[in-house]
Amino acid sequence: MGIANIFNTGYSGLTASRAGMATSGHNISNAGTEGFSRQRIVTEALVPDNSGKSANAVGRGVRVARVERLNDEYLEKQIRNGQREMSHHEEKEMGLRQVEDIFNEMNGDDINHQVTKFFNDFRQLSNEPESRAVREALRESTHAMSSNFRSIRKQLEEVRTHFDSRVESYVGEANLLAGQVAELNKRIRLSDLAGGTPNDLMDKRDMALKKLASLMDIATQKDNHGNISVDIRGAGSLLTEDIVRPLSIERTPADDQGKSDGSLSIRAEGNVTASITHQIRGGKLGALIEVRDKTITGLVDRLDEMAFTLINSVNDIHSQGVTTDGNSGINFFKPVENKEKAAEYLALSDDVLADVNNIVTADLADAPGDNRVALAISKLQNEKMMGDGHSTMEEWYNSIVSDVGVASSKNKFAMNQQKDIMTQLEKMRDQISGVSVDEETANLMQFQHAFEASAKVVQVADEMLKTILSIKRD
Repeated sequence: MGIANIFNTGYSGLTASRAGMATSGHNISNAGTEGFSRQRIVTEALVPDNSGKSANAVGRGVRVARVERLNDEYLEKQIRNGQREMSHHEEKEMGLRQVEDIFNEMNGDDINHQVTKFFNDFRQLSNEPESRAVREALRESTHAMSSNFRSIRKQLEEVRTHFDSRVESYVGEANLLAGQVAELNKRIRLSDLAGGTPNDLMDKRDMALKKLASLMDIATQKDNHGNISVDIRGAGSLLTEDIVRPLSIERTPADDQGKSDGSLSIRAEGNVTASITHQIRGGKLGALIEVRDKTITGLVDRLDEMAFTLINSVNDIHSQGVTTDGNSGINFFKPVENKEKAAEYLALSDDVLADVNNIVTADLADAPGDNRVALAISKLQNEKMMGDGHSTMEEWYNSIVSDVGVASSKNKFAMNQQKDIMTQLEKMRDQISGVSVDEETANLMQFQHAFEASAKVVQVADEMLKTILSIKRD
């Protein structure tokens, strides 16, 4: 074994130790970096040139085979899926809380209270059919009730409009993240071809995929060249290698799946279907679409149905009676042709607005004290007119409020469960990929001692060479 080989052996040790210290330093520097995966050097011995030919063959030192990224792809996939569910419940919680607040802000003066007062005022009018003061009180209570119907419906529509702005924002974010993954695919592929170790690039790609998964349910595939393709489950491809098929949004008419007229639809470039809005599941987008097109649309429809039934049932009775002036066929409410937007259009008829004497109490003309119409209207309060004859108006409204509360409670329970799952998954990731500063500091000291020892080998070889050269000069 020549002295030159000793120099090379020592130098290889210096190189490996230096790489180890650089890697540990990189780990320590990124201990707080989100999504960073711990790295370590993988070394292998340099075998002798004449290995197998001589019993006295001596090794030639060490080389750094690669810098390894400690990462579990299956666990990363589980975390992505868990993040999708967590984000879905969090976004849904935000939406349901806004809906709950609409009903909670009534402070005891909700629609049920107003409807009850409305029927009680008709009951009072049946006791005093000739009282102008009671008629005026009834008109005012009807104003308040109608205002509440319109206010709640308007606020629900405002929440739905707010959701559209969030949908637009998240679609833009999804396109941006897909573009980032495409660019990282390209850089990782080029680095692999050049023999590099793109560990940090792969961490960035994993982070981008996690954020993308938090928006919607995606499926990923990895090819032989390390490229990751992304599909939106049930809606087609979003990204293939470094080619992105961006999502777009547009306002479209109402559909049969709960989307209201003018709400945003989501389209995918190259997708043969008109819209993928209702194919998007999970994540923040899935939660927004679910609350917007199912929860809010359902609430608005039920509120409209309640108003529509109230208008028609009261008008049917009221129009059959006779006013104090002998007029008949007068509606109490402005008629509406269908259920859609009935809560928004709920209002007193022009006749009643013009003169409270047009509020009908009597069934027959010229019958002072006749209260049969007013009494019949007051009795509607306890009639099961809603839900195909299964509910009174009070029960119907209570079910609306109750369903919102139940949905919110169920979502909170699921969200808390998902938090526990995510905590466990993150702990598992930390055990594999997390950086321990104490451990890395110990590794750093170990590499430092190895570096000093390798330097000593080079120093000894240098002294040996000097000795040999001095012998020749003598």
